[in-house]
Amino acid sequence: MSCVLRVSAINIQEVLQSTRLRPYRVGADTAHFEVSDAKVGDFEQEIRDATGYLRSNETQLRKMFSSFENIEGTLDFSVAWRDVAVQVDVLPPELLRLAGELGLAIALSHYPLSEQDETSNNSSVVLLKYVDYYLARGLPV
Repeated sequence: MSCVLRVSAINIQEVLQSTRLRPYRVGADTAHFEVSDAKVGDFEQEIRDATGYLRSNETQLRKMFSSFENIEGTLDFSVAWRDVAVQVDVLPPELLRLAGELGLAIALSHYPLSEQDETSNNSSVVLLKYVDYYLARGLPV
């Protein structure tokens, strides 16, 4: 998964029972929803997928975030870390508007990719490698 929506709430199970959206992973207080399965490094596709996801699930997301207190959501994009002096990644106004209206934060997680990663069509394997790295060190994912 290259773009993920993380929803955090103390009563996450109750939140999940109130929606038709189904996470691919649930932790103690956070649910993770797949927004895009684009290849890591295909930021433009992630943006298109995320915009479509927010549009098609707007009613469910709006209900989820307005029905519960102390609920937070973050749209997390996996961005290839380019070997450049300054890396600029821009999000379009429409995506920012949709996310903002739902009260979602946006994160850009930059991941270093090897040449093999860049030519691989399996973005999940690449991303999971980095997720495992963080989990093994007790860092938040």
